[in-house]
Amino acid sequence: MNQSNDSIGFLITNVKTANGALPIEGASVTIYGGTTLNQDGNPSFLKSDIIYTLKTDQNGKTNKVALPTKSKDLSLTPDNPIPYDSYNITVTADGFYDASYLSVPVFQGITSLQGANLIPLSEFASPTDYIPNSQRQYKESSMN
Repeated sequence: MNQSNDSIGFLITNVKTANGALPIEGASVTIYGGTTLNQDGNPSFLKSDIIYTLKTDQNGKTNKVALPTKSKDLSLTPDNPIPYDSYNITVTADGFYDASYLSVPVFQGITSLQGANLIPLSEFASPTDYIPNSQRQYKESSMN
């Protein structure tokens, strides 16, 4: 069976603030990388290959984009690799801390929705200052 990226999945990113209450218009969303399988059959991430750079609309959403992924048929046999590809996403907006989402799965024929909750900058902070995940208060399922 062919294990190459021969199928297409879709991705929409929904960028908000205030724990998902307010959309952020004009946020920059960069989709990059993806998984490939190394010689051992384990996933390997490519973090430098930019695939799309998008802006969010007035509702905080990007356009739906098509991404190569693996065939869903790979899930039918237990000895096959994962039946999807993963992508990395970086979200930036003026006045907010940057956010990154790693290993976002994209399945054949499915539109994946990735929520992003941006936190406003404090008075003297830089957008690239580190925020531990324990201080990020968001629920991805409420971002749709």
